[in-house]
Amino acid sequence: MIKLFSKILAALVLGFCASSASAESDIQIRNLWVQAAPPGVKVLAAYLEIKNSGKQQRVLTGVSSPAFGQVGIHRSMIHGNMAHMEHLKELAIPANASVVLQPGGLHLMLMDAKKPLQAGDQIPMTFIFGNGENIAASATVRSGTMEGMGDRQPMDHSGHGEHKH
Repeated sequence: MIKLFSKILAALVLGFCASSASAESDIQIRNLWVQAAPPGVKVLAAYLEIKNSGKQQRVLTGVSSPAFGQVGIHRSMIHGNMAHMEHLKELAIPANASVVLQPGGLHLMLMDAKKPLQAGDQIPMTFIFGNGENIAASATVRSGTMEGMGDRQPMDHSGHGEHKH
């Protein structure tokens, strides 16, 4: 009887832990991708959509990846006819809204690539939020032209190899 009780209790505890671990977040990381770059390029950019289906604003405070020495949140801006990038310490995701990081605007700057990346590679990333939640996601390396750029040329990230935050 004690063995049976122990087995039932263990099953209940395991079931509870599994359901707690799989509790769905209000945040969804969607369409995460990285533009493939020529060999030797150690600075890349990642693009995605962050959807917040919750009732509270969420704040992205950082991103990490074992494939890169540093990952930063950046915004591309045009001043006159010069393109500039601004490092953001955090990115607010309003309640019941999405923020899109896309070429020519908000993006993740991936610096100090640990190895060359090719189209089809998967890059693990962890998104860190101000409330302590970490969300793991995987980016797909894509080749070809950058979607959504139209006639604009992609921003040159090569000067950011020594960029420090």
